Order: sequence, then structure tokens, then C-alpha cells
Amino acid sequence: MSKKSSFFIIVSILLFFIRCTEKQQESQQAIAIKSDFPNNQELKEQWGANKISLFVHFGVYSSLGGEWNNQKTNGAAENILANMPIATDEYQQIARDFSPKKWDADEIVALAEEIEAGSIIFTAKHNDGFCLFKTTTTPFNVVDFTIFNRDILAELSDACQKANIKLGINFSLTDWNLPEAWPVTSHNGGPVTNAHFQINLQQIKELLTNYGPISTIYFHSGLHTPEQSKELRQLIKSLQPQCLISDGIGNDMGDFIASPFNQPLSELPETPWVYRSSFFPPSLGYDKNKKSVDPLFLAQQKIRELVKVISDGGNYALNLAPRGNGSPDPVEVEILQHMGRWIKVNYPAISNTDGNAATVQSPPFWMATSNENLLYLFVDSVPSTQKLNLPNLNQTIAKVRFLGSGIEPQFYRNLPGNEIIWTSPAMADPMQLPVLEITLEESLRPMPEEKISVAPNDTVILNSNNAFSDKSFSGIDALSSIPSTTKLRWNLDAENLFTAQLRFTDHETGRSLKLKTDSFETIEALKGKLGEFIHATGDTIKILHIYRTTPYYGPFNELHINPNGNNRIQVSSGSWMVWPPKKDNTITLPLTNYYYYVEINSDIAQQYCFEIRGNNGIQLWVNGQERYRKINYAPDQPLGCKIVLDLKKGINILLIRNFNRWGGKDHFELTPLPDARWHVQSVDIPGRQNYLEITEASPANPHADIDLPNFSIEILPKN
Repeated sequence: MSKKSSFFIIVSILLFFIRCTEKQQESQQAIAIKSDFPNNQELKEQWGANKISLFVHFGVYSSLGGEWNNQKTNGAAENILANMPIATDEYQQIARDFSPKKWDADEIVALAEEIEAGSIIFTAKHNDGFCLFKTTTTPFNVVDFTIFNRDILAELSDACQKANIKLGINFSLTDWNLPEAWPVTSHNGGPVTNAHFQINLQQIKELLTNYGPISTIYFHSGLHTPEQSKELRQLIKSLQPQCLISDGIGNDMGDFIASPFNQPLSELPETPWVYRSSFFPPSLGYDKNKKSVDPLFLAQQKIRELVKVISDGGNYALNLAPRGNGSPDPVEVEILQHMGRWIKVNYPAISNTDGNAATVQSPPFWMATSNENLLYLFVDSVPSTQKLNLPNLNQTIAKVRFLGSGIEPQFYRNLPGNEIIWTSPAMADPMQLPVLEITLEESLRPMPEEKISVAPNDTVILNSNNAFSDKSFSGIDALSSIPSTTKLRWNLDAENLFTAQLRFTDHETGRSLKLKTDSFETIEALKGKLGEFIHATGDTIKILHIYRTTPYYGPFNELHINPNGNNRIQVSSGSWMVWPPKKDNTITLPLTNYYYYVEINSDIAQQYCFEIRGNNGIQLWVNGQERYRKINYAPDQPLGCKIVLDLKKGINILLIRNFNRWGGKDHFELTPLPDARWHVQSVDIPGRQNYLEITEASPANPHADIDLPNFSIEILPKN
């Protein structure tokens, strides 16, 4: 062998090992992306015992107070730059003169302590791009650009550390001042350009490097690609692994779910979540023209809002809007003081508790929390009988007392449930919401969930309709986020051993699921043997008509068409158009929703499989009932799904929504699949089990939908 040949062999071997090393590093990096999501228990512990945060919106916009040239803004005060005819150079002049001389970080911390807040979430940069911290990325910051010349965030960080209060950051992914971030959209959900993204990365790096421990980061506005969301998450976790990230980062890369301000979540997620509230919506920044309120009455409302959230298992963040000179708004201060007095008295019912509304679900529906053997009942109204009945509390009460006064009402136990005789708490309560602390003889047990009976010779079908499901929220961004199902669970009353026969379609094939019971766990790759055809032998279906609406613009969680309405009338009146059109060269804009009205004739009642293709979101109703909803994260790849539909004999109406988040070509298609067949796969379940649970074997994140629209389990008795 020549020296030259030997040289090339050695080089090839070296390159091979280098590439293997790179592949191993890439694999380890991919694993790290998945594994850095804390589980729900870790998250609850990390958020700490306190469930309250003080959110702060403060910036150049605060000095305008929602008014420009003696005209009130027609939107939120903090977005006045977008809502009023203010030129960029004019806004920069306002920023130059920004001098909040009455800003006192210790005063903000004291207000947080007033309501027992465990953290302060400070808006380091809002949509206007003005940074309330020192940054090398732009001179448009409070230190370099203003006559104030002080680092507001640094002062707040020091004050928080002195008071042992956690500091969090609120950060806009939109930047109206940055040319690299243009063009600006009306919904503040435009794509984040690569140049803009690199600047955001540098600013986040500065925030996590120069300002001490950051407990949480809330992101809002802007539209990330999946790759951008992952890269930003990796940066944050590499600098401060304990820092929790809101779902505003996009593409399911967040640790917790944050509600839009003053909007309750449509589902209660199993993943940790926070409800965000403000005093004077729609503004989060200071608004000098806000409506007049009774501070005590508003405090009463906010206390009930707080209690509702924590009794449902969430955290609560309340917004503060300092004035342009840096001082807190006196009205907001008075509200916080009213709230604080009640919170301090009843703090044991808030701190380190679990939501427990289900424990007392009998009229009236009292809100409740619990901590080990302590149950806290928030008595919003007293029955005319002057008796508080707790029929669902099938445990022995040892003691009952009012928080604050310590008065102990009379109670009876060993009844069908428990009964407490109402007694006045004997102390003034401006919030009119007394709290009873009920001590049980043992730790509070969760209410038993309904079980599915499996008799020795029974065959039982388990599917999503009779399952208990864990929920989260999944989406590309806030404008596309929808509720997701992350786990299916069935509680079983099975006398004998059984076999689980999995039944699914091509849509689910190739997925790996974790099946778990009391004492058994297995990973099942869905392959299965081909079974019977999905549709009945010899039957026919025919797609009669397809019509499409004109485009509707808006988020995926808003509905523009009534699925139960008579859309046939709208079709005949001309508001729907025949699809496909003879010619359609229209380029679809971002945030476009098209609805398709489909008439299908079926000779008999039957199941039939269809393939539906769309863009970034598909929603399907069959004869007025919602059947499927799915999000697609890939900007340039169509979304495809194969769905088994239950068709009735005669005319069936399908309403299909195609959501296009990014814009571009409309990918809608509807195709019948007459050759589609079921797949079947058997799993032996050892021992007698009390439950069966299904999750993704290796979920990419805690929020993505399990996506099993055609999946079912047939429980068969084992011979």
C-alpha cells in the first residue's frame, strides 16, 4: 500500500470519528432540549409556596399616560406609539426627556410585600423597544438615551434581593424602534427576523447575566420559528437553569401557561399556569384617563378573582402601572392596601396550598384550597339554613375555626358528609369573604373518580370520550394557541385479568405510546396487523358540494362561523363560494381563516376515513359536533390528518376550518380513503388493575397534543 493511500485512509478514519463525535453531541443536545422541561411537581416546588406575583408595566409610554396632543388613545396606554399618530423621532424626543425622579425600587417592593407577593415581574422591554436596562445592543435604553441616566432594572434587582423577593422579566419579542424588526403588524404577531432575533438573544443574555437570579421570563408578541424558540430556550437554560419560561416563547417551548391579561383560560391545564390581571383594562401602562372606581369595591373583586384562581390550582399575577414620574398610582396603591389586609389575615389559605374546588362541589359552589390535613373554605355566601353542608367530604373533621378571629363554629360529623353550623366570624371583613380552616383527622384524600366497570365476560371500549384527560395549551404563538390533551386515563373496576386490544389507523401508525397501570408499564410502538376495512362493505359515499367562505382574519382560538347555524342559507345567499374555484391566484395573508362547507351523502350509517390537508391549523365539525382540532408548527409544510368520521344515512354536513398563521399558499384538500383499514395490536395486562393511562412515550415537550383521534382500546377478558 502506498504512503498516499495510507494517508487518505487515516484521514478518512479521522473524519469518520469526528463526524461520529459531532453526531453524538447533536444527539446529546437534542436530548437536553427535551429533558430540561421540569415535571409538574418540580415546577410547583420551584414556584415556591407563594402564589402571588406583582406585574409592573413602566416605560416611556407611562409619561404620556395614554394621551397625545390632548387626545385619548384608542387602545391600551402602553401601545400609544402604535395607536396614535406619533412619529418615531417624536417618540424618541419623549424618551430623551424621560426622567422618573420619583422612581423608588424599594417602594415597588413594599407594595409587593403588601399583598404577600413572592415575586415581581418587571417589563424590561415593551413593544416600543425602549429598554429599562443597560444594553450594548441599542442606545435606546434608560441609561444611555435619557437624562435620567439610571439603570432602573438594576435598582429593582437590588431591592428584590434585599427583601428576599424573586425577580422576573417581561420581554417583548416585537420592537417598533428597531429597523431589523420591521415591518410592524397591527396584531404585534409578525415574524421575528433573523437580525432581530440575534439582538433579542443578546439582550436576554445581558438580562440573565447582569441582574442576578431571574425566576421567570414572560415573552409576548412576535412570531418565532420552531428553531428560534428552541435556541432561545437553550440560551436561557444554559445561563440560569432554574429560570421558568412562559408559553409566550412559542412552539411549546415554555415551562408554564400564562393567560392573556384579564382573560380566563378556556381549559384548566394540568401544567402549571398563571392568571394575569390588571386594574384598568385594556391598559397595562399608566392611563391618566382611566375610569373612576371605588377602590374598596375593586379590591373585593380582585380578591375573589385571586381566590378563584388558586382554588382552581393556578397562580395569580396582578399588574401595577406606575406614573410617568415613577411613583405608583395612588388609586392602585389603595386597592393593594385593601387587598393586603385581607391576604395577611388569610394567608395560610393561600400559601403552599393546592386547589380543591372539587372537594366542595355542592350548591353553593364554594371555593376551597387545601394543605395536607387542612381544608380552607372561602365562604362567599351563607345558605338560608345557616348550615354549610359538605357531602363530598367523606372524612372526619377534628376542628373548625375562622382565620383571623379564631372563632370555632359548631359542626357535626359522621353524617352523609359533614355539616357546619354558621357562626359570625366576629371581626370586620371589608372583603366580605371569611375563610374557614377545617382540620381533618388525616390528610385530605382526593375525591374518588368515576370508574368504568369491566365484568368478567364484558367487552369494554375505551376512547377519548370516556377518558379523564390532562390538559395544556399548544401552539405556534399566542394567536394560534389551543387546548391540548397530553394524557388519557381510564379508572377501571375490573374483576379479572384482561387484554387490551389497541385499535387505530394510519394516522396513528408509527407512534410510540406509554401504557401504564397500577403495577405495569410498557412502551408500545403502534404497528399492528391490518384489520377490517373502516367503511362498510359495498356502501358508497359521495361528496356533493364544497363551498368556501371569504377569508376571516384573526387568531385560531376565535370562531367566526356558528357550526350549528344554517350555513346552507348563507351558501345560497352568496356569502360562500364554490370550491375549488376555476382560478385562484390569491396569496393568503397571515392569520387567515377559511371555512369549508361540505355536503356528503352516505347510503347508510357508517364510519368512513377521510384525509384532510391544511396549513397551520385544522378544525373539523361533523353534523354540528366538533370532531378534531390540530396545530402545525412547520411554517412551510402542509398539515395532514386522516380522520374516521361517523356518518349518518343521508346528507352529512362537514364544516372544516383551515388556519394559515404564516400566510402563503392555501393547502386545503379533502380526500375520501375507501381502502383505509383499521390496525389492531394486543397488549396483555398482568394482574388486576385499577386504571389504565396513555401518554406519548417520548414527548418533545409537556404541551403538545397526544393526537389520537381514531385510537381506542378494547378491553377483552383474558381466557
